[in-house]
Amino acid sequence: MTGLPDLPDGEVHLWLAPLAVEPDELARFEELLSHDEGARAGRLLDRENRNRLIAGRGLLRTILGRYLEKPPAEIRFAYGEQGKPSLAGEGHHGLAFNLSHGGELLLLAVARHREVGVDLEQMRDDLPFREMAARYFASPERAELFALPPQTQLRAFYRCWTRKEAYLKGCGSGFSRPSDSFAVSLLPGHPPALIEHRDSPEEPDRWSIADVPVPPGCCAALAVTGGQPSLRNLSWTNPAKHPLIFG
Repeated sequence: MTGLPDLPDGEVHLWLAPLAVEPDELARFEELLSHDEGARAGRLLDRENRNRLIAGRGLLRTILGRYLEKPPAEIRFAYGEQGKPSLAGEGHHGLAFNLSHGGELLLLAVARHREVGVDLEQMRDDLPFREMAARYFASPERAELFALPPQTQLRAFYRCWTRKEAYLKGCGSGFSRPSDSFAVSLLPGHPPALIEHRDSPEEPDRWSIADVPVPPGCCAALAVTGGQPSLRNLSWTNPAKHPLIFG
């Protein structure tokens, strides 16, 4: 479609979009939703949460529609056992995607012929991260995290958390798979990677991990099958004013 870059097999497109949109754009997005999506939005009593859901689903449909050269309202989704979304039916040419919300931002990863998972978190200074690490991290991750200087531990926790969740989302398992059964890198200066897996030793060879550049106060990571991909960062603004902005 107009202005959309090519998406070769060895590339992953990363879209960053605001969920706080103008009323006219929100109304347009709401018209794109399926019956189930509209019903889900209607059950949310908090207006901000409802608007974020509408904007997120509308953005997802609009962006994917450009890759598929298809009206956004006609896109149909299938969902795995743990809720991972994918494109239903035929004619999507191996297009895969995954999305995450963090505060007022949406992060969407799009690739071809490979599985993807992405996680975006808004960092909180008051997060009880030590208790969370003790519960969810593997032994090597806990040891490395708690050996760091205290002032660097929160950032390292988020590095580890987003990399782990991106991998779990890419697998489609979510936290139904024990999060302490595998370990990712987290030390400053060390490349992001899935470094060991207790139950499936071949997994580190199947998956690549990458950090995603996001605004200050946020942390994000991507997990993708195959070798380390070329990443292309893109951003979305109101198409009535600026159709597509590429970074």
